[in-house]
Amino acid sequence: MKKTVYAIAFLLAVVLGAAMFALFANIGEKKAQERAYPLMLNKVSDENPDYAEWGKNFPSQLGSFLEMATSTNTPTEFGGSLPYSKIIRYPQIQTLWGGYAFAVDFNEERSHFYTQIDQMETMRTNKEYLNTHGLPAFKGQPGACMNCHTGWLTWLINKKGWDFVNEKPYFEVIDVVKQEKGDGPHGSHMGSTCADCHNPDDMSLRITRPAYINAMVARGYESNPKQGIKANRQEMRSHVCQQCHVEYYFQGKGNTLTFPWNEWKKGEIFRIEMLDEYYDKARENGTFAQDWLHKDTKAQMLKVQHPETELSSSGIHARSGVGCADCHMPYKREGAVKVTDHFIKSPLENINASCKTCHMQSEDDLKLRVQTIQRATASSLREAENAVVALIADIKTAREKLAALPEFASITDAKERDAAISKVLKDALENHRKASMRWDFIFSENSTGFHSPQEAARVLAQSIDLARSGQSLVQNAIAAYGINFPITIKATMPEAPAQIELHHAPVNSLPPKIATDADIEVQKVNF
Repeated sequence: MKKTVYAIAFLLAVVLGAAMFALFANIGEKKAQERAYPLMLNKVSDENPDYAEWGKNFPSQLGSFLEMATSTNTPTEFGGSLPYSKIIRYPQIQTLWGGYAFAVDFNEERSHFYTQIDQMETMRTNKEYLNTHGLPAFKGQPGACMNCHTGWLTWLINKKGWDFVNEKPYFEVIDVVKQEKGDGPHGSHMGSTCADCHNPDDMSLRITRPAYINAMVARGYESNPKQGIKANRQEMRSHVCQQCHVEYYFQGKGNTLTFPWNEWKKGEIFRIEMLDEYYDKARENGTFAQDWLHKDTKAQMLKVQHPETELSSSGIHARSGVGCADCHMPYKREGAVKVTDHFIKSPLENINASCKTCHMQSEDDLKLRVQTIQRATASSLREAENAVVALIADIKTAREKLAALPEFASITDAKERDAAISKVLKDALENHRKASMRWDFIFSENSTGFHSPQEAARVLAQSIDLARSGQSLVQNAIAAYGINFPITIKATMPEAPAQIELHHAPVNSLPPKIATDADIEVQKVNF
């Protein structure tokens, strides 16, 4: 009996020992895989930033990156990657941006793979189209647009210099790439790529956009020759995104790409009043007065771009140390290796990896939370749009009535007459400028308020207040000339335009059902 027990114990010990040996061997193998990763077999450099060349060393990252090339039909309620016409969805922006190229063609952006392709094909870069569609004075986009739309920027700077990229015409800069590297997605059509965010020597994260480095140093950050600015790796997981997802403008005759951040100091959260202060100073000192002159009101207008960096700074995620990549490029595991998913997309498309690493609620609950914030923000956006369009209508009416008075009708030069009327309506025009800028700040920011819900609500409340008080300023100004008319309460919005036939499908397609259904729900919360 004892011999049997000993034999069984011996066999169990042998089996257990073999299992432990296999386990440790497997762990050792996995550790070896981790140490060997990444395996840089193919030397890369900024001379050739083609993602296909860099991706030979990183097949997993390349594979997920290339998913963006085919994922062009996955809309969310207020975003996604289907490039439908936002002007058809929101016809009111034809009035809000009246006289500017965005009022002619504006689509939902596709993935980062298409940043250059979509920029090349939008009618906003088509001089002939814009000249025949309400913008006869448009002279073409500057090459400064290339700063964030092409993966060839570092190569271009090394070859031609940053000033060349900014000041030369957009398609002339593209031709520099085309002549040496060809066209197509590996040539002049190439959008965001590995080299935009990674150092070719060791794949560490880096900032490659000079405008961002300049702005961050001005804010109080320390420059760094390898990374761009001094920061830890978690911070860099946001910095590489923030070098493009910002508000900006083109300064001076050289169209130097500039971020208006001088009033936003290091360690502070961004406030919309910082833009007021910056742009007011720029107008006073003559460095920058406006993005465009509104065609109906003649106000000096500011067009906000995509200020995710600014808005998110006041949000709970950024204040808690969550990086952009944590949500939009979450980690995933392949074998023994933890890699970053390079299919950059809305966290709503991957809630389990993007959100549930921190949040314990169900996916449905988390999605509902986002939906609630975005629909509430969308409702406030519609209120702000109504208020600003109402102000535009009143200023336009005031201008027409003033122009009919002998005092102004006698001015034969149209520009001088417009200037004289603008002087009378100066305060109302300033309210138009600032109310529109606040609406645009939230409208053009890609999270529909989610990055900082309370700040989004505060900014939109200011927009509505400035617009409505602007209407009172109109009445005060024209009263001195014996003019009076009822203020506009509910604005008349323009009809949606037809689709632009020159676009290649699915660009400029009709808004998807998920978007139009959301708009119906938003109307229900408009009290």
